[in-house]
Amino acid sequence: MSLERARELVRILEAQMPERMPAPPNTEIGERFDRQLIEGQGRRDGRDIHMFPPHLRTWFDTLSAEDVQKLERLMAVKAETVAWIDAKNGRELQKLDGAVEFITSSRTAAKVLIWIGGMAVAFVGGVAALAKNGIDLFSMLRGGR
Repeated sequence: MSLERARELVRILEAQMPERMPAPPNTEIGERFDRQLIEGQGRRDGRDIHMFPPHLRTWFDTLSAEDVQKLERLMAVKAETVAWIDAKNGRELQKLDGAVEFITSSRTAAKVLIWIGGMAVAFVGGVAALAKNGIDLFSMLRGGR
């Protein structure tokens, strides 16, 4: 059966339908039907969530692409880590946040100190090399060697 013949059959059945049984016009097909379904759910972005309960639909509406990536990373965390965090109370989690900030700042300070130490060693080595070469140059100019 061709598509045009199927549409004609639907029109014929639709014309006879109100006489037999009142029904809503649900014979929309294609993009128009999809648009009506999305508009019926209050969605404009095309995500298909009409099967979820209302509280999940509201939550899904607030998620951005970055939020989904963050959630995927959190779901990839080991089960032991999740159980450990779950066992902590709010006060311990706040202390844990402070510990993370301290460790991050300590790492930054360590990197700065490594750079300062490296530059000090390079400076002392450069001064020694220049002093030796300066003495050698001065002795050549005086006629020695």
